[in-house]
Amino acid sequence: MRGEALSVLSGHPETGADPAIGRAAALLGGARRPVIAGLGCDVDGVRAALRLAAALGASVDHAARAHGRSELRVLADSGVMTTTVAEARHRSDLIVLAGPGAVAWADHAKAFADAGGLYSWRGERGVLCLATGGARPAHVATGTPVAALGDGMSLHRVLSLLRARVGQKPVAPLPGNGPALAAIDAVALQMKSAAFGVMIVDANDADHVTLDALQALVKDLNKETRFTTLGVPAHHHGRGAHLVSAWTTGGHLPVGLGRGYPEQDDWVHDAERRVTAGEADALLWIGALGPDLPAWAAGVPTVALIHHGATANTADVVIEVGVPGVTHGGVLMDAVRDGFAAVDAKAPQPLPSVAAVIAGIEAALIGGNP
Repeated sequence: MRGEALSVLSGHPETGADPAIGRAAALLGGARRPVIAGLGCDVDGVRAALRLAAALGASVDHAARAHGRSELRVLADSGVMTTTVAEARHRSDLIVLAGPGAVAWADHAKAFADAGGLYSWRGERGVLCLATGGARPAHVATGTPVAALGDGMSLHRVLSLLRARVGQKPVAPLPGNGPALAAIDAVALQMKSAAFGVMIVDANDADHVTLDALQALVKDLNKETRFTTLGVPAHHHGRGAHLVSAWTTGGHLPVGLGRGYPEQDDWVHDAERRVTAGEADALLWIGALGPDLPAWAAGVPTVALIHHGATANTADVVIEVGVPGVTHGGVLMDAVRDGFAAVDAKAPQPLPSVAAVIAGIEAALIGGNP
């Protein structure tokens, strides 16, 4: 039965002698059009995955591909105004959390838990929630009550209403359960009155059209004040994986390595599309940092590298790996510092890293062990 056996490796899996490593190498080495996806791992894991992809002629994709794709499309189509977490923390006198993902990230990262700043001109910080579905931040320091608008509305609709009122344009009558015009005007005035406002958004809450509307509102606000945006990093170390791909292959993910040179193409090398279209005949899923193996993986022979407690019932070979920053050290993207940082093991365990397992698969392929 697929996914029946979970292999917990010990010793030195990078030698390729472990039976589970041999089964994984046989499955991947016998494929003509393999795919490496998920890619929820640290820097060494991503580098190892790209190296293995070059040996196999595989394409490589990240689980959070839609996140980065939306951001890059807006950047290419109309340009963006953005800043770093450090600048937002020290300069902003108004934090706008656009969508529930922004609230969740602000609480998780605790980047604004301190109300202090480096600049004496900055006034007391305010917090505004737009279309957050009732979610409110618990770890964002503010000197005033948290304001909110559009809890029962889509983010795109709220942004459109605000942009109209910021530009002093009329809006159509709203439904009975919608916000009053006075409430919209009050929020528009609050945003225009900020000395330095920062709008935080998670691309998982918005398609490229909504992100474009958000950027358009910010650009309008800059006619009267200073306003910018801060994007929530892609989940499962997505931003870090894209950067590793960029300096290794010259392009962001997804990338194909089956032609003897890197080929970046968002559509051609989309892992889900390739598997569901029958264009792939093997899958290596990497989920040390998550997510679980997706349902679409059931359509192709699969090797799954997962953390303890993850689900991979449809995989043919399942290997439990350690989690960087938990069971072993590693290098991960630090969302607050906006750079890579070494992380130590919080609860060390003798579980292999993704890089070690992939090294073992490479050794088995070269040595002909499977």
